[in-house]
Amino acid sequence: MDNSMIEEGIVVSVYNGMAKVRAVRGSSCGGCASSSMCKPSENTNVVIEAKNEVGAHVGERVEVAVGPRTFLKASFIAYMLPLLSFFIGSFIGKYMAGTDVWAALTGMFTMILCFIGVWLYNKKEQSVKKYQPVITTVLSS
Repeated sequence: MDNSMIEEGIVVSVYNGMAKVRAVRGSSCGGCASSSMCKPSENTNVVIEAKNEVGAHVGERVEVAVGPRTFLKASFIAYMLPLLSFFIGSFIGKYMAGTDVWAALTGMFTMILCFIGVWLYNKKEQSVKKYQPVITTVLSS
């Protein structure tokens, strides 16, 4: 996977062609422009569920990758669609009712509808595992 977002971690469990990998958050964050602002928690460990196509076993150190196109598409769906729906809803509210209050209310309403749509889409895609990270390499046992 060229230009993939790659994390290193240790396999903590394996099941049905999948593996849970404990990764230290930040190994691929070094080059990210937002890394100084992104502080999700004090705990730097995160557990990633990934496709185990290389047959990694529990305790092995592995590389987990997400393709750049997959990452960008998921980010767009999660962040940009709700923002766009807010602006479109606000514009419609302002155009229809003419007040800022209605613009804000319709913007919030359309954004909430969009979040519900994203949540439903996520539930559907989880069963297909379309956006699932993949273990690409076993680094050590």
